[in-house]
Amino acid sequence: MSNRIKNQRWLAGCLLAMLSTPALPAALDLQAILDKTTITPPSRVGFREFRHNRMLKDELVITGYLEYLQKGSLRKVIEAPFDESYLIQADRIVINRQGVTKTLSLQKSRALSAMLGGIEAILAGQSEQLATVFEYELSGVEEDWSLHLRPRSKRIAKQLTSLTVTGDGDSVSTIRFDLKDDEWHRMELIPTSEPQQ
Repeated sequence: MSNRIKNQRWLAGCLLAMLSTPALPAALDLQAILDKTTITPPSRVGFREFRHNRMLKDELVITGYLEYLQKGSLRKVIEAPFDESYLIQADRIVINRQGVTKTLSLQKSRALSAMLGGIEAILAGQSEQLATVFEYELSGVEEDWSLHLRPRSKRIAKQLTSLTVTGDGDSVSTIRFDLKDDEWHRMELIPTSEPQQ
């Protein structure tokens, strides 16, 4: 067999192999992901949260629900193992603990403000707002993605080291906050069909 025929067969084999190789998945786009997982207020979702810090022998597990009431207004209600609620609205947080209500300014806690702003940006599908506060890395595929966020501000990073959000094609599945001193909170979101109030 001549070298010319061998070269033609080799080239044809290479072309056939290239055509039969599955295409690589397209790179994920943050705005495209957020467009699919955006939540329109008012809405509610249940959660199960695991908290770890050095003072706890075992992880604390709490359950309740989150409400996205309107733009700039979020509420977290803890139902077990204790009753507690947090209402974030107009640069303040209203805490109700064992029947006692306390109001704090968010201006005093930039880390808490950043966390809440990040959560709302994710809920509202606002990638530009998210990118102003966090550097981010998006990995995975549309059906199983992970968004890793780090605060741009060194001052905020002293308290909130990172925020990791995972999800599938249609919704956010988990949100994890990594804080200073090896403390973290990992929240699993559970869709609920409870009526809105």
